[in-house]
Amino acid sequence: MTDKTVDDVVSRLAAPPVTSVGEGARDLMHHIMAVSPAPEPARPRGRRSLRVAIPAGALLAAGAVAATTWLLPASPAAALDIKEEGGYYVIEINDLFANPAVYERQLRDAGLDVRLRVIPATAAFERQVFPTSPDDRYLTEIQGIYPPGPCDRVDGCATGVKIPKNFAGTADIAVSRRARPGEKYQSITTFSAKGEPMHCVPYLNKTVSEVLPLLKERGVRVNEYSDAAVVGNDDGSDLRSSVPGTWHVMDGYLTEPGMATLSVSETPMPEEDVIRRDQKTLRVDGCSIA
Repeated sequence: MTDKTVDDVVSRLAAPPVTSVGEGARDLMHHIMAVSPAPEPARPRGRRSLRVAIPAGALLAAGAVAATTWLLPASPAAALDIKEEGGYYVIEINDLFANPAVYERQLRDAGLDVRLRVIPATAAFERQVFPTSPDDRYLTEIQGIYPPGPCDRVDGCATGVKIPKNFAGTADIAVSRRARPGEKYQSITTFSAKGEPMHCVPYLNKTVSEVLPLLKERGVRVNEYSDAAVVGNDDGSDLRSSVPGTWHVMDGYLTEPGMATLSVSETPMPEEDVIRRDQKTLRVDGCSIA
């Protein structure tokens, strides 16, 4: 698989706000965020900018951070608990399934001009906090909060995020949550990433007939195939409802709980590419997929 082909695949799968592929992304291309390609309904809709007039952060309910000042008193019925800790603002999300209007009202009541969106994500990205600027720059000023110990997710097991009180500007803060059955993912990655059903399962270059039972064992069905030979067209012409069982599997990702799209090719991947992919997976995840 050439760099050009890699760029084509990544650009088809990369979720907003990712719009280009750097060398680092190529090196870990099978461990990046993505959304299902057009013309599926899961194609990303227009992104809302989240304006931060008074800085704030997001903390998922799984984490616990000692607060120094409560901006909005904690309440069992509140969707958010908002507090100030040191030089940062922190928001704990008690209800990841609340109406966005509830978040906005609580943030406004706390004096924070912040809009927060929670999106359904594949298992690898549950609890992820992804802040970006209007020009699609990842905001390094907004720091994740990570607990000690091992993690089984590709982007780490963040329990939240903290934003400096002196942060000023505009940010889009997306918090990922578990998807309901039948709900399309808005943040996904390859199905062999940490936390995903094919993690550490050898599948690369196997035939479709060999991979389908492996997916079935893990409660996953295939609803679509992407022909790797024409994926660069970026017009949906690569998508197939079925392919011969003798075609080879290059990759795959889940579009919703229990439903996958496979990247396939009529011809097998060159052996040198298989070795390169396997070495990268071994280096990143400590397991072999070849």
